[in-house]
Amino acid sequence: MNPLLQHTGPQQQARLAPRDLGRRRVLAVQGDVLYAAKGFHLERSLDGGLNFEKLASVTPTLSERLMASGTLAQRFFRTGFHHLLPLGGGAFVAVVRGRLLHLQPGSKRFTTAHHVEHGTRPLNVCRSATGRVWFGEYWNNPGRDAVRIYGSDDGCAFEVAHSFSRGAVRHVHGIHADPHRGGMWVLTGDDGPEVGLWWTDDDFKTLDPVLRGEQRARAVSVICTPEGLVLPTDTPQERNRVQLFDPRTGRLEELAELPGSCFAATSSRGMHYLSTAVEKSDVNTDTRAALFASADGFDWRPVARFERDLALLNDRRGYLQYPALLLAAGDSRLPYLYATAQSIKGLHGRCLRWSESDVRNLLGVDSAVAA
Repeated sequence: MNPLLQHTGPQQQARLAPRDLGRRRVLAVQGDVLYAAKGFHLERSLDGGLNFEKLASVTPTLSERLMASGTLAQRFFRTGFHHLLPLGGGAFVAVVRGRLLHLQPGSKRFTTAHHVEHGTRPLNVCRSATGRVWFGEYWNNPGRDAVRIYGSDDGCAFEVAHSFSRGAVRHVHGIHADPHRGGMWVLTGDDGPEVGLWWTDDDFKTLDPVLRGEQRARAVSVICTPEGLVLPTDTPQERNRVQLFDPRTGRLEELAELPGSCFAATSSRGMHYLSTAVEKSDVNTDTRAALFASADGFDWRPVARFERDLALLNDRRGYLQYPALLLAAGDSRLPYLYATAQSIKGLHGRCLRWSESDVRNLLGVDSAVAA
């Protein structure tokens, strides 16, 4: 038996153990380069994560230093890097608490490109086929104020590109470019008609609702494939599932049941991955974060499960972060999947790596990878 496969739990489900690459937050993979953060420093690895070198830093404010003074404080205040978007040529956009940052080619120091007005940060940043950079506002928004989407030509300065009217949506869960259809999908939440899957193919000159008003359209991340949109749900109100949405017909097909809300999904070298979080509710009762994989976008199976840390706190609201695997995004040529363990027992804040061939072997699919 493969020594990486551990059988645990009452149903003897296989667990594919990752390699621990140390305490850092993996952010993105571009080609053969892995990017990760350690504190307020951006690092890169040219050997698949075995060794890292410092690439650039952000100067934290005094309040940021105080909020990052201990592990629990870091978790409560969500300090440090959250997202990284390589722009090419050595330029980057990054997200930290309260700010979007820009790194000029050749520079060793990030500068502030935008101060976040609502909440602490957007949930993602997106680059469209036109090269522009986008993000949507995310905060609790109890008064259901207007929610804005921002755009930038170069990642150095952002302007409002679209505004949802007051009461239309609660916040933006994500914006995702679709290379197969030449546009972007916008995901909004949380309840009733606020939930939506929206489409733009003209950089937000228009924004059309495609699915709206159903929890099965409530999502944070999607995977765009030639066949359609892999749509894993993020809802505490209903049973979560991974679905395939066909934009041509409007058909939404359930592919697999999920044990919890999906916070992250990505593709790498023809393989597709998603992870579920422990966001406990009357419907979602599983105490483990899970990693799912698919070789074709249709057949989804769990390959790893992890118990949460600080279980005695019963942190239902996620004050110290929901247990989850935060997956690295990007156009990767590396034969690995990378993730950061968040609120995972014994692994919080550590960079994890799975071998693609091990995942394929567990799924029972051909280990050959398409060029």
